[in-house]
Amino acid sequence: MKKAIAILLLAAVLVLAAPGKARAEYLSLNFGTITDSSFSFNPFLWTAGMTVDIPLGNVMTLCPEGYIVVHKFEFGSFIFAPSVMLNFNFKEFFIGGGLSKWFLLGDDIAGSPSSDFSLKLNAGFQGYDLRLSVFMFTPFSDLFNSAAVGVTLGFVF
Repeated sequence: MKKAIAILLLAAVLVLAAPGKARAEYLSLNFGTITDSSFSFNPFLWTAGMTVDIPLGNVMTLCPEGYIVVHKFEFGSFIFAPSVMLNFNFKEFFIGGGLSKWFLLGDDIAGSPSSDFSLKLNAGFQGYDLRLSVFMFTPFSDLFNSAAVGVTLGFVF
């Protein structure tokens, strides 16, 4: 597992360091909601974040992204969830996976508790100015038995 993480991070650094070959093609600001796999939406959690699409050829994109997750728009404590995704594109549709790690931050928190690395899977549609995405986070220690699922609507720039 550590080797896979190291390889993915090394690939991201190499792509970002390549002059002129790896430019961000799209930037999207995303807003949505997230819940557990029971779809109870209790409590109701909002997400806001940003995704950058870096083309890696005709059908693949590297997508670093970061989200904050809040309850009732209260920012005393919130979750910061950065991810690195590799998406495969089929015209306007995409599907992919990557790594994510969650950090609990805020005034009400002593220190910065964090989660283990988790698998993030996503699929969606990206048009000229809108991006719709459904996603799932699942920890590697309890793969697909414990999950958070969500949906976002993004505005592409």
